[in-house]
Amino acid sequence: MRYPLPSEFAMRSRLNDELHAHPYEPLNPPEHVVSIAMLTGEEQHDQVDAHLASLCEHFDKQTPKESIRWRMDFGSFRMKVEKHQEFTRYKLVSKPDTKAQDDLFSDSPLALLPEGWLAALPGEMLVAVDIVILPYPDNASPRQLVDEYSGYFDATTLTASQVGRSSNVAFTDFQIRDDGMSRLLVFTKAKLPSQIGRLTHRLIEMETYRMMAFLAVPEARRLLKELPLADARLTQLTRAISDGEGVDDEALMHQLTTLAASVENLVATHYRRFSATQAYFSLVFKRLNELHEEPIETMPTIGGILERRLEPARDTCDSVSHWLTQLATRVSKTTQLLRTRIDVQHEKQNQEMLAAMNRRFQLQLRLQQAAELLSIAIFTYYTVNLLDYVCQELALLAGIPLESLLVKSVAAPVLALSAFLLMRRLRSKRDI
Repeated sequence: MRYPLPSEFAMRSRLNDELHAHPYEPLNPPEHVVSIAMLTGEEQHDQVDAHLASLCEHFDKQTPKESIRWRMDFGSFRMKVEKHQEFTRYKLVSKPDTKAQDDLFSDSPLALLPEGWLAALPGEMLVAVDIVILPYPDNASPRQLVDEYSGYFDATTLTASQVGRSSNVAFTDFQIRDDGMSRLLVFTKAKLPSQIGRLTHRLIEMETYRMMAFLAVPEARRLLKELPLADARLTQLTRAISDGEGVDDEALMHQLTTLAASVENLVATHYRRFSATQAYFSLVFKRLNELHEEPIETMPTIGGILERRLEPARDTCDSVSHWLTQLATRVSKTTQLLRTRIDVQHEKQNQEMLAAMNRRFQLQLRLQQAAELLSIAIFTYYTVNLLDYVCQELALLAGIPLESLLVKSVAAPVLALSAFLLMRRLRSKRDI
């Protein structure tokens, strides 16, 4: 019975399907598998879809709906496509006729593709692995298999291991041959197609992630030449800040800002690559652990070769990434230190300026007070004389004798006090 359920989150089905997003391709040996990884960005996914649609049209198959991953059975071969953020991986599987062919790797599924379709794949090819999967021969030891099939590989770099819990045997030489493919030969004891598919998928992922991880190595080596120069320049500027060497702080700040911009540009340019590289290296070592390798007598193992070659590359990338991050931090701290010193100098200059302004204000105040006293004196002098003249004329008209000195001695203090009080009142109103 179906019960009415609450409203569903819009992405519920998509999130649930993530659990089933990486199913292993079931394989029944003998199988011939070719895996090709093309460097593509997300902006090229439409080109990938269009190219896949042309393949479906050629074989008169319905084009799958747009998806990050899809698989299609074309009858003579099967294909699985996975679109990742930085690359697109194509896996083709066909049944080889091992009895009719002298070369195990000659009956490739690539021969079943339309002419020109493979060469027109969008992007640039980074990985191309040719894998032949055969049932494990009865009563054959791993060493006997190495002796019998080592001719398919370069003897100087041949590696072989027992892999998986079923003690399968895998051969490779990590060499790119004249046809542009690297080779992998697997003899499997596993009974379940899903087990063989899982083992093959791990080997393919290990090879793909190994190459993706190595993308950062050339950049890391180039930065190993640039970073010492930037580091030495920062040391020189730090010493100049510490010693004072007669260099103007503003000029030092300009040089530090230029260096900081250069270092931050390096960080912004390489941060994504180095972060992805760390993830790819981790995935390679994780896949190696999942192989449960066992050595074959006198033969170098796949894991042993990869660990010896990958660890130095990983250490180099980690070292350069750490150096770059530390350099950016040091430049930032040095810039902040110089900026603090400049701010202190500016504060000191501001204080000196305020002190000078205060001194000028005090001088202006004293000059103003002196001018006010002089104005009171002038006002009193002329007003007393004017009042004396008026009083003398009035006394003359009235016929009353009046001493000029008496008038001035009485009027002068009164007028001076009045002028002082008036000036004080005007000053208080102005201050308000």
